[in-house]
Amino acid sequence: MRFAWRALQGAVSSILRNKSVNFLCLGIIAFTLLVPGIFGFLSFHLDRAINRLSDHIEAIFYLRDDAGADAVEALTRRVGASLLVQEVGLTSRDQARAEFAREFPELEYILAEFAASPFPASIRARFRPDADRLVAIESFIADIRRSPLVESVQLNSDWARKIATIKRFASFAGLFLSAILLVVSAFIIFNVVKLNIFTRREEITILRLVGATDAYVRVPFLLEGLLLGSLGGALACGLLLAAVRAFPLYAGFIHQVVKGVIDFRELPPSIFWRLVATGAGIGLVSSFLSLRRFIRE
Repeated sequence: MRFAWRALQGAVSSILRNKSVNFLCLGIIAFTLLVPGIFGFLSFHLDRAINRLSDHIEAIFYLRDDAGADAVEALTRRVGASLLVQEVGLTSRDQARAEFAREFPELEYILAEFAASPFPASIRARFRPDADRLVAIESFIADIRRSPLVESVQLNSDWARKIATIKRFASFAGLFLSAILLVVSAFIIFNVVKLNIFTRREEITILRLVGATDAYVRVPFLLEGLLLGSLGGALACGLLLAAVRAFPLYAGFIHQVVKGVIDFRELPPSIFWRLVATGAGIGLVSSFLSLRRFIRE
């Protein structure tokens, strides 16, 4: 226990001895780990959006502008009469315009250029959660789509496929960038520990002469890399939290567009633990490699 405490004291004193280099190293590690943190946050919410869309299948049937009121009412009753449908609703053109103005108030000036609503009327159908026969649902949608009143259909399972494609691309890009940046972070810690070894080479020589074991010499340097990586991961957590909280304030328009998919109020705690654990692992491995190569010299 006393040995572990002394090793920890030695690691902390070594970090404080070279403040400028080590603090710069912490900053680089934090910004390096921030990238996988951001992609992890996006991946978490994209997965939730995909599951939400897959569990609650909805279809929107957009109607032609020349559709008569009686015919639209009859089609709405037909859709609602299906045992697959849980809820059905009719949205008029004026209601669609009002919903758009409420969702995107900063774009309301565009609507002022149109005398009438530029949006079509639509019938929204929400299917029952226990209606897991996707083939039956698709057959029903295809049947309604053949109606002369229907111009087009939007199915949220299509959105789920699109979001899944975006998630795969984001995961690949995040993995590629994270791998490069993590290698850079490991290289920096490797060289910082090497620098500290060279700084303390006389002290190491004296310890060897008085009979210090390899473990007694190596452990403080291993703890130093572990602390640098862990503190860098913790700092990355703080930067990620600040970025997520600040994004809705400084990117209002983009936030309005993506808020249905990404909830910036929810940041899963597992991301924080992964960032700290990743930083600690990089620091420990980098220190080990640096010691293995340079301590004998």
